Amino acid sequence: MFRSKEPVSRGGAFESLLGKGIEIQGTLASKGSLRVDGKLQGKLYSDCDIMIGHGAVVKADIDAANVTIAGDVVGNVKCTGRLELLSSGKLRGDITVGSLVISEGAVFSGVAEMTKPMEIKGKVAPDKQREN
Repeated sequence: MFRSKEPVSRGGAFESLLGKGIEIQGTLASKGSLRVDGKLQGKLYSDCDIMIGHGAVVKADIDAANVTIAGDVVGNVKCTGRLELLSSGKLRGDITVGSLVISEGAVFSGVAEMTKPMEIKGKVAPDKQREN
C-alpha cells in the first residue's frame, strides 16, 4: 500500500557507485559490489554484485556474480548466481545465469540459458536427489 516506486537494493551497501551524472565509455572492472545509476557504454565486470539502478542506461556486456536491473540495459549478461529484472527494468540481450527472476512489468528480449545448479562439496544439489 505504501511502497516506494524506487527499487530497494537487496544486497546491502555497495562498495562503488556511479552516480546519475556520470557517463563512462570503456571497460569497468570491480572486485567488489557496484551500483550504476548513470550511463555506461562498453563492458562491465565484477567479482561480486552489480545493481543497475532506476534510470540508468547501460550499453554493455555484463559479467558478475549476481545482477539486479531496474534501469535500461542493452548487452549480454552472464552471472553465476541470480539475475533479477525489477518491474522498471529493461534488458535487451542474451543471458547466461544460474537463476532468473523477472518481475511483472519488466521487459526482456533475448535468449536465456540457465546453467546447471552448482554441487556443494560432498552433497548433491536437491534437484539431483530427485533423479536418483
